[in-house]
Amino acid sequence: MTASFREWGKANGFVRKGTTLYRDQPETLAVVNLQGSQWGGRYYVNVALWLKAVAEPVQPRENQCHIRTRLTQLVPDPDEVDQVLTDGGGLDDNERSRRFRAILDRHLTPVLASTGTLSDLKANRPGLLDKFLLGRDALPLLNDQ
Repeated sequence: MTASFREWGKANGFVRKGTTLYRDQPETLAVVNLQGSQWGGRYYVNVALWLKAVAEPVQPRENQCHIRTRLTQLVPDPDEVDQVLTDGGGLDDNERSRRFRAILDRHLTPVLASTGTLSDLKANRPGLLDKFLLGRDALPLLNDQ
């Protein structure tokens, strides 16, 4: 799982620190984290954005970011993601890795392509950003004025 995650990150311009990937974008910092469950046997993919208009980022943790969600909120079939991210989900390791990479390529890559600027985020507010938690610092920047 982690190898597929790292390969996807590298192919999409991210730099890695531990299990977190960072991509500098014009007005945001994209942060994607592969989180292992504290009880084992399960992973989560946390997706977040740091808004540079609030403060310059210095590799924030995903939970410190202004806009946050999980990969399962961004896909049409969250059960497929759950199966891939769960040990013993009926898939061997090679198939899990292949499917995980395909999900990242098919769903996360295009989502993040539309998050580089505040204008992009505002344009996607009614649909895409409804799937994210918006922090109090993000709201004034994303509201139409």
